[in-house]
Amino acid sequence: MDPAAALADEYSDKADAYVRHWSPVIGPMALPLLDALPLSRAEWILDLGTGTGALLDSLSVRAPAARILAVDRAFGMLRLAPAARCRYFAVMDAQAVAARSVSIDVATLVFMLFHIPDPIAALTEVRRTLRPNGVVGIVTWGNDEGAPGMAIWKEELDALGAAPDPRDPSVMQQQRMNTADKLQALLRAARFSDVHIWPRVFEHRWTIDALVLVQLGCGMAARRIGSLSRGDAAKCVARVRERLAGLGADALIYRPEILFATATLVQTRGDNGA
Repeated sequence: MDPAAALADEYSDKADAYVRHWSPVIGPMALPLLDALPLSRAEWILDLGTGTGALLDSLSVRAPAARILAVDRAFGMLRLAPAARCRYFAVMDAQAVAARSVSIDVATLVFMLFHIPDPIAALTEVRRTLRPNGVVGIVTWGNDEGAPGMAIWKEELDALGAAPDPRDPSVMQQQRMNTADKLQALLRAARFSDVHIWPRVFEHRWTIDALVLVQLGCGMAARRIGSLSRGDAAKCVARVRERLAGLGADALIYRPEILFATATLVQTRGDNGA
């Protein structure tokens, strides 16, 4: 199966767990982007990779006159997104956006660009849809080792002979954009200008129960633990819980670096955005 299609199926299957356990953690981390976007005067907003629509209410507040096109390849995620007046939902591929050229004022790509096999193609598609002086806003991971306990999960899964993570590397490209220089290079390759990138470190205090739930619901462990027998799976979870309990409360604090970026489509004469 196409890796992007397989990822969409995975997210659809795990959408309920995602919206309960992971979206509340990362959703607030994306909000600072909105303060850097020209939302108050926007007429059309494209929320590309909207997922379960965590940003839609905040976008509507900041852009009360805008119509929002919220798209994602995972239908199971979209079905959980909050519907409202002037919101339009569609399943589509970020590398082939079914929106008219020169029609969008602001496009947001939040924690999703690294999931696209060809991120430059996706950014070029976004550029095509933007009006002159339209702005794209991006949120992605900077320096991030993952939620606390990731190394423990990997060690215990490996020790019990769990199958490798089935996700294809082409939809896990965080390392391709985890610094300001790398992210700027992608935006420049897609012919964006007036690029601004800034980092911010966030803090989230986990509990052991919450860490186990997010991993077994929609994390890396969920993708691997199913290859174990029921007994070995239970043994793995028990070992992870025991080791997490021995870390101490401070080790359960998650401090990821998030990268924010905005870029403007500054068109010159004869440039149609294509």
